[in-house]
Amino acid sequence: MKAGPKAAVSDQPLPFKPRSEVESERFLAFADKFLRVPKGTNSRGKLHLRDWQVEIAQDVLDSGARTVGLMLPRGSGKTTLNAAIGLYAFFCWGDGANVVVFAVDERQAGLAFSAARRMVELSPELAERCQVFKERLYIPATDSSFAVYPASPAAAEGLDYVLAIVDEAGVVNRDLFEVVQLAQGKRAKSVLVAIGTPGPNVEDQVLLSLREYALAHPDDRSIRWREFSAVGFEDHPVDCEHCWSLANPALDDFLHRDALVALLPPKTREATFRRARLCQFATDVDGAFLPPGVWDSLANGEPVPDGLDVVVALDGSFSDDTTALLVGTVSTEPHFDKIKVWERPPGDESWRVPVAEVEDEIRKACQRWNVVEIVADPFRWTRTLQVLESERLPILEFPHSPSRLTAATGDLYSAALNGKMSHSGDSTLAAHVGAAVIVEDSRGIRLAKQSRSRKARKIDLAACLVMAHSRATWRATRNTRKKARSFR
Repeated sequence: MKAGPKAAVSDQPLPFKPRSEVESERFLAFADKFLRVPKGTNSRGKLHLRDWQVEIAQDVLDSGARTVGLMLPRGSGKTTLNAAIGLYAFFCWGDGANVVVFAVDERQAGLAFSAARRMVELSPELAERCQVFKERLYIPATDSSFAVYPASPAAAEGLDYVLAIVDEAGVVNRDLFEVVQLAQGKRAKSVLVAIGTPGPNVEDQVLLSLREYALAHPDDRSIRWREFSAVGFEDHPVDCEHCWSLANPALDDFLHRDALVALLPPKTREATFRRARLCQFATDVDGAFLPPGVWDSLANGEPVPDGLDVVVALDGSFSDDTTALLVGTVSTEPHFDKIKVWERPPGDESWRVPVAEVEDEIRKACQRWNVVEIVADPFRWTRTLQVLESERLPILEFPHSPSRLTAATGDLYSAALNGKMSHSGDSTLAAHVGAAVIVEDSRGIRLAKQSRSRKARKIDLAACLVMAHSRATWRATRNTRKKARSFR
């Protein structure tokens, strides 16, 4: 693959002369001649577009609409289809055919660009005419670009495009979407495509707003809407075959049925599954982390016996919030109990967490149990962790990155619903778990307070629980008594 500003590329037109004047038919001919599947099922094979994908292409290319809204579930090949349509416009729409793709974050933007780049790489005819840069493709002969950006409103200012694709429109920033919308008008022909899966916020969601407008104004030809969903069948169970077929046009094709079965609740939350796999605008009843009664059913009234192998989790703050210590047994079905909680007294604005006292409590825990790990997010507690490590205590950092928290939170939820854990019944621990709600966005799920108010109910022991459960079960599946990975 030739790349870079000095790469020698051909200025000859593509060997492509389709007879049809219908844009979608020309696109199909382009895809058949030049495009290959970039990854996954049938990777490197010819890109064979299904009938339902052709209908989407017709909406984008033939309808004359300025805005096209598309709602599909996850696993429907949106990234590949976006790349294919974008490359067609990029190579075939003449001078200055600028194509822009906005993704919700840098990771998703990278995926979108990788699909387009790989398609070019697999086609000698396209590769010979296109320069490849880190974040864009460029055709010198027509001064056309194909660029992918994370969803920043600032990055969208001053756009001049023939095709703009806003990916993950269920969670994309509305300000960004409106900036991209308002960039239209500089070209006689330009199309904005908003494509995605429903997000968790039904009160302010670009995808839902487009759907509501299109359904309320069927005669407005400036907007086109298409969805594959089981909306209207929310009363059906999540494993309803009828709903699966309605919402998943790729099912039993390049979307494998066993993958959906493997993710059925309780392995994922029901509302999350309905949004991601059935395209239903589902919301949790109250946002609580666990369904009513689940936490109480896991209590056995027993503390953690002295001398056992355990993990100690610390969730610390400086002044405004609570600092908490939790202990959990190393087991595939661990048992948990509160060690101690420090909380700012009401009205005492000068209060600070007694750091030395917290450190002493951790030392006492190490004398009481065989502590194999002391796990904590190092944010604001770096010095404490370094001090304890200098005393040869087994410190392990647990940075609260989205990927780590999503996996750990999902594992804890599944264990609680399936009775694969227990706890002492401590009332403070129960209150913290009961106050925790789930926040979901493009990066995954994580626990959060119900609000940012100082008066909001505390969840610090619940945060400890996520860390302790993750590490306790990991330790239990490995026959090792080695020291935890050093904090340093």
